[in-house]
Amino acid sequence: MSSLMNKVAPSIISLIRLDHTHVMATFHQYMLHSSSGKKRAIVDNICLAVSMHAQLEEELFYPEMRKVRHDSDVLDKSVPEHNEMRQLIDRLKGADPRSKGYDQAVTALMREIMHHVADEETTLLPEAEKYISKERLSELGAEWT
Repeated sequence: MSSLMNKVAPSIISLIRLDHTHVMATFHQYMLHSSSGKKRAIVDNICLAVSMHAQLEEELFYPEMRKVRHDSDVLDKSVPEHNEMRQLIDRLKGADPRSKGYDQAVTALMREIMHHVADEETTLLPEAEKYISKERLSELGAEWT
């Protein structure tokens, strides 16, 4: 990819962090006393963002990380964590925000995401910055976009 692309394409690291920030900020909008419509809108936003993010990580970021860190415990558990999140998302998609277990399911999803984000932010992303060239990170950022 040209050096011009490296200057204009955001790094995949920046895009992953941006997604993390978006989802965490959206969780902060979720209030137990909110209307069911507002709860549904917030959860739909979170579910869509997390689903897209997980798919892009699995297609673009994780394979690249495997090339440089094939023995990473954090990487090994990332896809199974995504699958757990997908199960919670499926449960939330079919649930009524007024139902008894809805808030608990949202809280469970938030816990899963917070744990996953912490692992990525403290381990995988710094490793990517260390082991993958800036040019390649920009190329992956362009593909992510």
